[in-house]
Amino acid sequence: MNKVTIKLLQLSLIFLLSWSSIAIKPTQAKALTVVSDEWCPYVCDDRALPGFLVEIVHEIARDNALKIQFSLMPLARALKLAKKNKVDILLALTPQHIADFQLQKSQLSFGGLYNDFYVRAGHSWRFQSMTHLSSTLKDNAILGTINGYHYGEQLNQLLRSNTEHVYRASGYSPLKKLLKMLQMSRLDILIDSRFTVQYQLSKLSESPIIYAGTQGDFTPLFLGFSSLLSKEQVQLFDSGLMTLRQSGKLDAILAKYALTDWQQQAPTDSRNMSLNRELIH
Repeated sequence: MNKVTIKLLQLSLIFLLSWSSIAIKPTQAKALTVVSDEWCPYVCDDRALPGFLVEIVHEIARDNALKIQFSLMPLARALKLAKKNKVDILLALTPQHIADFQLQKSQLSFGGLYNDFYVRAGHSWRFQSMTHLSSTLKDNAILGTINGYHYGEQLNQLLRSNTEHVYRASGYSPLKKLLKMLQMSRLDILIDSRFTVQYQLSKLSESPIIYAGTQGDFTPLFLGFSSLLSKEQVQLFDSGLMTLRQSGKLDAILAKYALTDWQQQAPTDSRNMSLNRELIH
């Protein structure tokens, strides 16, 4: 055997050993990217209390040895990235969001919302009907809403017909902005979910804002998943939620936000239109 042949054999052996050492190393699992806009207490910009949905997802991920990376971003941007499969999981979506952006949906609901009205303490207005609300706006009342949210076709039509009396807040914390404007009498009425409004009001020593009625019924929200995730990965979150509910951990998480299990809410009446966060296209 000549020196050239020996040298080639040595190089081949080195290559095979190097390749083997690479091949047997465990593949580092890719972290799942979880995104949402700020919508406290569902999703909060707070290290101590990051939001009950964020805590639920973290618990499920930990119990299933999944790595996740959570980021706050505007809902519109998050949905566009999800449709392009650039993020893996979106929190607190309506079924319409999921269908419109071609995502996979959790089988179980992960929270829900109502379509609630609020006014300043001492204000006599209370929601009675869409006709009554329309009449109130035509009398120069200003209604505060959040830009990009969809309030059901009937209410959307009313808002489009009264644009000069509707204020649409935007940014990373639009609800906080609306509450401040309502306190300063720059708005007359505010619409959002009781869970978000009451959570913000609970931080005040004295609440200058009161509940003024509800349109529609409870609307469930879901997790939206990238189409690239496997059915097994999606099912982990449904089964994980069931485990948290059965173990009592879900109640413990919700208690930190002064909430109870959304399963106790009344079922949605499809004849009524509730506030949801669908984008207006």
